[in-house]
Amino acid sequence: MLHSVKNGLFIILAILIVGVLGGGFLASAQENQLDCTLPAGQPETIAAAKLFIEYMASDGDLGVHGYFDDHGWSELCVYDPTGTLVLAVKPQSQLRDLTMAGVGFESREPVLAELPFDDLKARFPAGDYTVIGTNHDGTGLTGAALFTHAIPAAPVITAPMLTDEDNIANQVLPVENMVVTWDDVTTTYDGQPVTIVGYEVIITNMDDDHTHGFARPIYDVHLPADRNSLTVPAEFFQSGRRYEIEVVAIEESGNQTINNGYFTAQ
Repeated sequence: MLHSVKNGLFIILAILIVGVLGGGFLASAQENQLDCTLPAGQPETIAAAKLFIEYMASDGDLGVHGYFDDHGWSELCVYDPTGTLVLAVKPQSQLRDLTMAGVGFESREPVLAELPFDDLKARFPAGDYTVIGTNHDGTGLTGAALFTHAIPAAPVITAPMLTDEDNIANQVLPVENMVVTWDDVTTTYDGQPVTIVGYEVIITNMDDDHTHGFARPIYDVHLPADRNSLTVPAEFFQSGRRYEIEVVAIEESGNQTINNGYFTAQ
């Protein structure tokens, strides 16, 4: 499965990241000598702080995504509702002098057999995840990212007729006036009420990757929650290329569930 590059997410180079997922991927903050302290004075509120669950229904995997953005900071820490440090970022050397405006991440996404829903919920308690940092000018930076356990059910793609990746060469479809349609999502994955605030449709050219930049052809559209179809311009497609279509249901706290399928353009 191809994961599209989300708007505003950044490649993280030459920085220290400390993360905890269950037992923890790296050493503790104390061992890495990074546990952010708020500088004296009136802090600013971070411009964007997002933390959410992504469930890839068609692959049966689950992970946590985050995005923290502002004008420029030299260190940033995120604490869960119990006060446990779950993320610490500190640019180094020349990048430390320049500071960072934003950072985005995706955790590893284990299959449900390895990380069931209940295990993720236990490891990541719901609530406000507190952000503490230091701005480029030495002032403080604070905020919070709301994190919930409301994971949408999978959007069912009703058109076009897609296949799995193994059979993509045999599913050749006309692309003139292609319309992607899906059923409305009205519940969570476990049947509870859910508030969907929008859908996202991502169509990715699987054959034209570019190692050193983001030039892969991707058609990515966010739609209001009351829509369940999207007409795709024929100009986007190339004959004979393989494509992945993803439909994403986005819940009001940011949690999102993806369903996908594949085809080859006629």
